Amino acid sequence: MKYVFLFLSFFVYSQQLTLQDTGVNLEFIKRELSAPYKSNTVIITGNKYYFKKPINATLKLSNNESPVNVITNYNLLEQTFDISDGNETLKLLPNKIDKVVFPDTEFVSINDKFYEVIETNNNFLLLADTYLEIYYPEYTPGIQDKPDPQYRKKNSVFLYYKERFNYVERRKSFLISMFNKNMAKEINTFIKKNKISPRDNDELKSLFNKFHSSLNR
Repeated sequence: MKYVFLFLSFFVYSQQLTLQDTGVNLEFIKRELSAPYKSNTVIITGNKYYFKKPINATLKLSNNESPVNVITNYNLLEQTFDISDGNETLKLLPNKIDKVVFPDTEFVSINDKFYEVIETNNNFLLLADTYLEIYYPEYTPGIQDKPDPQYRKKNSVFLYYKERFNYVERRKSFLISMFNKNMAKEINTFIKKNKISPRDNDELKSLFNKFHSSLNR
């Protein structure tokens, strides 16, 4: 099976993503916080967005201006937040926005890229890089019709610690290696006792919250 990881813009279908008129100058959003969305001609069916439909979010701006409310959705394929002014689709610029806050989750902008927040505190950030993988199912030419390319949702986790990104492999041995060696036994016991799964983001959060002072990254 052939896999292709894409972080480019693909046109799938038109989804209504609109600016919320809350008295904010919409021209300010278009001029200062967004850029035009440029679609390619490749057609792949399916939903490329984080939510089933766009919902309200609060934009916390990097220049400390007043927060802005918009109705938006996260484009997993292009890794941008899409909005519309009624005539064209726009993408929010991560270099102008610190956070995009939804009722149940938030995204933070670091180094001109948005990441989903798993945990945030004064010691570290645990972040998810959520994106779409496009793959082409195997088939037998001449016998089977060529199948359409399909989406698969993927997720990578990073620990942002001391202003550095650390990729978190979802293996117990790797997790233990992220901490001081003299803590290995205690951390291993904690993982077993609490049945910590490296695949579960909430359980990873509990591990780093417990032992962040012993990180050696």
